[in-house]
Amino acid sequence: MAESLWDQLAARLVDALGAQRGELVEVRDEAGNQRLLHAVLLALESIGAEPLVAILPAQHVERLLATTPPDILAGRDQRRVEWLQQVDRSLALIGAQPDLRRAPEAALRAFTTTYNQLEVIRRERRIPQVIAAIPTIGKAAQLGISHEDLELRMMPALLVDPAVLVADSERVQSALATAKTITITSGPDYELRVQHGERPWLRDAGRLETTGGTAGAIVSNVPAGLLYTTIVEESAEGDLFLPVAGPARAAHLQFHNGRLTRIEAASGGEQLAALFAQHSGESGRIGAIGIGLNPHLRQPIGWPLVDRHIQGAISVSLGENRYLGGVNVSSLAIDFATTAASLRADDRVIVDGGRLVV
Repeated sequence: MAESLWDQLAARLVDALGAQRGELVEVRDEAGNQRLLHAVLLALESIGAEPLVAILPAQHVERLLATTPPDILAGRDQRRVEWLQQVDRSLALIGAQPDLRRAPEAALRAFTTTYNQLEVIRRERRIPQVIAAIPTIGKAAQLGISHEDLELRMMPALLVDPAVLVADSERVQSALATAKTITITSGPDYELRVQHGERPWLRDAGRLETTGGTAGAIVSNVPAGLLYTTIVEESAEGDLFLPVAGPARAAHLQFHNGRLTRIEAASGGEQLAALFAQHSGESGRIGAIGIGLNPHLRQPIGWPLVDRHIQGAISVSLGENRYLGGVNVSSLAIDFATTAASLRADDRVIVDGGRLVV
């Protein structure tokens, strides 16, 4: 019997995880695609791994918050806290975001606290994670495109052969190897300079290349295709223009001595500033920069988890970066991407107006 695309994707995800016989693998289904979830569980069990499943698609979360008392929500996941101490790897299937606008404030606060507690454990234990963007009906609606169109755009990128991405990343990395200063030009009056120092360039070719507790990157995305590095955290200087930055549109971010010092935007600037303000630590420091490499992603769809892997896209991550091997501490880790900027490594052009030129 021929494999369905969901069976193929499940096999790709388990391969990306590198799961081994006897390992305990957390599977967080935040997408709600039952065919894919069942295929993933079968693929894991067929190699002798044991899945630990959490079901959290958008509609489930919305109903949970609407119907469950805050004290119950505050006490949920206590056993999962214990189990997570034993987990060897983690797979997150991400789809539509829940609509939290009508959620009772106390319920939302209790749910968020327990959800974040689990994320802290994953980071502190350095649990290797694969985070996969899944094209669902709900996510397509949020992006304003048809489900069929979203699948057509994403499935080839989700299933790309990691060997292709490895070859592309090695070619680009050879052009970056000795560079000390990275310059991102995102418009006539927008130039951002960061110091690379001796930080290693890391690649996300769709297969975890580390084990729990070791140094280096412990997160891989699917769709994959990214060459990235942490930077000297205090070095960011200058201006960055982003068409979309979270809730902000046409955003101008200004950095001085490594810190975000000013936000201007056509809309949503105050909401973006509030997002940074509500988090602890150095939420306004750049944690990493990246260059997208996936040849099957061509146009942005408004989903940062996908768009930063577009070939020639430049991504900037702010906040927490210890899970990438950096030293920045924050309760926020957020990625922004642009497909119209240029990047120079010292004096060599690597990306020119969104086009990879090496």
